[in-house]
Amino acid sequence: MSIFISSCVMLLAFGRSESVQPTACKTTNLLQFDTEGKIKLGKHGNALRSDCKSWCAVKVSSGAKTWDQVCNWNDCSECGECPTTTTTTETTTSWQSPFFSMTCSGTQIQTTESMTFSQYDAVVASVQSLYNNLSSTCNATYCPQADWAGCVLRIAGHDFMDYMNGEGGSDGCIDFHDADNAGLAECIHEGEHGHSLDDVYSQYCTIISLADFFVIAAEAVMNATRQHVLDDDSTRSAIDFRSNFEWGRTTALNCAFAEGRLPNPENSCSAVKATFVDAMGLNWAEAAALSAVHTLGRAKIENSGYDGWWSDAVNSRKFNNDYFISMLAKGWGPETSVNGNSAKNQWMRIDSGTDEANLGKEMMLNTDLCLYFTMDTAGDVEMDAATAVENECNCTWPSPVFIKDGYKQYNNGEFCGSISIPGSSDFPAQRALCCGSQFDTTSDAWVDCGKVTSPQGPAANHVKAFANDEDVWIKQFQRAWKTATTNGFALKNLS
Repeated sequence: MSIFISSCVMLLAFGRSESVQPTACKTTNLLQFDTEGKIKLGKHGNALRSDCKSWCAVKVSSGAKTWDQVCNWNDCSECGECPTTTTTTETTTSWQSPFFSMTCSGTQIQTTESMTFSQYDAVVASVQSLYNNLSSTCNATYCPQADWAGCVLRIAGHDFMDYMNGEGGSDGCIDFHDADNAGLAECIHEGEHGHSLDDVYSQYCTIISLADFFVIAAEAVMNATRQHVLDDDSTRSAIDFRSNFEWGRTTALNCAFAEGRLPNPENSCSAVKATFVDAMGLNWAEAAALSAVHTLGRAKIENSGYDGWWSDAVNSRKFNNDYFISMLAKGWGPETSVNGNSAKNQWMRIDSGTDEANLGKEMMLNTDLCLYFTMDTAGDVEMDAATAVENECNCTWPSPVFIKDGYKQYNNGEFCGSISIPGSSDFPAQRALCCGSQFDTTSDAWVDCGKVTSPQGPAANHVKAFANDEDVWIKQFQRAWKTATTNGFALKNLS
């Protein structure tokens, strides 16, 4: 059993059973740490002894406190509910909920009590100020704005993807003990490229819940990175999150239940269905649209175990439909045992335009490509980089006619790295462009993942539509974002 660490139970973090020392707990109940590791008074510091028994029971049952903590607080010493003052724990080094990691000079609020448009705008401006202070340099290996934006979106995504049966969702709680959440502490409170969300949240912690804040922060970076798109092409559509935002989320103090709920990329579209469709209530169009948050940022070995940009590096700081362009206008081949880890397998760009030195390492996960492709022509075998070669699935590519509007409008006319695209009468030459010059005959069709002219992925038609018309994607994304970030809560509109 893991518990939250306080100075009262610090010895327990090393797996020993010790009597709790009451001294430091005498004047606090809902304990928090400030940035120097010192305890500060929590929300219920003035609870009356008459209310103590029920308060203690609620805190323990919710996982916010342990009996060791509350039974040694002076006003709770007579609760009569404490079964013991010793506890055995496993080794742990951090609080489960980010709530306890944030800096707040006042009393950090758990549930937002009211919010206006001006308050929403103020948070957005503060988050975007941090983003804009980062270097706009973006090359194959260094792109601070993409990294930071991707991390902020990953926070929001990993927060809402644990929703199931009315539990979890955008509750501001991310279980740092779960390996799937590795790296999120950096942009929450430790600092990604020198900036963390804690730098902003400390200004709003007494009036806006962390759960609401994470959603606003994600919307702020999506708008900031969308602006790069609009700066390049003013005819592209702006995205309005502000009008649809609703407030009132309660920050959870414990979310150990969430471990294992995030989709495992190795499990392909079965994982997408379990998380996005079955648990979160999205349809396949919305699930595909929401997956395009991968447009921002990259996968890092030290975090997820995967490696590379979902797009070229420059597009990875632009919130656009390039995720779908990359999926269909580039050729992808399996890369097994990423960094020597057999449990991590992905897809790497292999077409004629592959240029890791200048564009960065480009990759896709099973959970990305499976939306459009399957490994067989019947659509029964999901994408799996680990077993692709043995299933004669060496290269994913679509018939260029399927994405003609997309690559012309959004990709400088390039398909599989070239603007000289063979016509439909020269199908082998098209394959050679996407899969390698050695596959230039009709008999090389065996390398294709599924049937090139008839994709069988569960969201194939939607992916094709999103690649060819960005506005179609934006509409579905906003619907999906609304559902994902409001699941499990009764919320209110901004005033």
